[in-house]
Amino acid sequence: MKKIPDEILNCFHNNRRFLILLHQKPDGDAIGSAVALGKGLKQLNKTVDYYIDLPLEDKLVFFDEIQYFNQSLQDSYDVIVFLDCSSSSFAYSPAEMPAAKTKLVIDHHKSNAHYGDLNFVEITGATAEIVFRILKGLQVEFDEEMADAVFTGITTDTGSFQFSNVTVDTHLIASELYAIKTNYAHLSKRLHTQKNIDQMKMTGAAIHSLEILDSMPIAMMILDHETIIKFGGTINITDDVANLGQNTIGVSITALLKEIDGGEYRVSLRAKFPYDIHEIALKYGGGGHERAAGFNFSGDINELKRDLMEVYESQNGEN
Repeated sequence: MKKIPDEILNCFHNNRRFLILLHQKPDGDAIGSAVALGKGLKQLNKTVDYYIDLPLEDKLVFFDEIQYFNQSLQDSYDVIVFLDCSSSSFAYSPAEMPAAKTKLVIDHHKSNAHYGDLNFVEITGATAEIVFRILKGLQVEFDEEMADAVFTGITTDTGSFQFSNVTVDTHLIASELYAIKTNYAHLSKRLHTQKNIDQMKMTGAAIHSLEILDSMPIAMMILDHETIIKFGGTINITDDVANLGQNTIGVSITALLKEIDGGEYRVSLRAKFPYDIHEIALKYGGGGHERAAGFNFSGDINELKRDLMEVYESQNGEN
């Protein structure tokens, strides 16, 4: 595994008061990274506050550390840590941002804008991998909750080790987690297979909407605002819904459109190797990875369909 830069370790060693921020509607990688880092810093006698977009998806509400989310917010901190967040505009942050000596960005998105005073961005399977390595560099001892947190981050952002972002380091870190705790089967089932009834119905609605674009290997699903509200809101759109199109034989690129308001959508894109869809996300002010990205969209959905087809046609010609 790569060595953590000294300037990153020194930032944690030489400061005392930390605020942890994540992206909007945090997923397993964001929450797992926050819990592990927060507990690790507390072990080093640091002061840690969290400002997190709540409520969380049901499957993530099992960490004891969550009780400390949003308990307090100081006027200033030594360091504000942005975890798993590719841009400042996508961060869930207070209306009045506290002052800070340093804004530290720790992330694994290819599209990261390097918006911090100090940036540690690596293209890895999950931000939780980077957090694990940082904590090891700080000589923090992992308890079982921290191990669960890192495992949660890795397994959710790699699709239970199915996605192409999995590396040798991903598995090396997972093997170290098994030295801390011997069984993650129950946690894996919670994260990947269990849903509440509204989540099941939301998933069914997404499948029902699935269409294939013009005989191309491109799938699109649309959840309208009425459906989303009927089944409990966006909190019940689980991460794996965006992957449903990818589970269709022959599909290479998938778009899931979630109507947040009339004609305004949050779009999740997925792609299989060798297709790169993160440039579409950048075009619309979003970001992400080569094969998983997101952005906000309003306008003619046919325009988005044309963008997807153009990406497929241009990149298919290159391969």
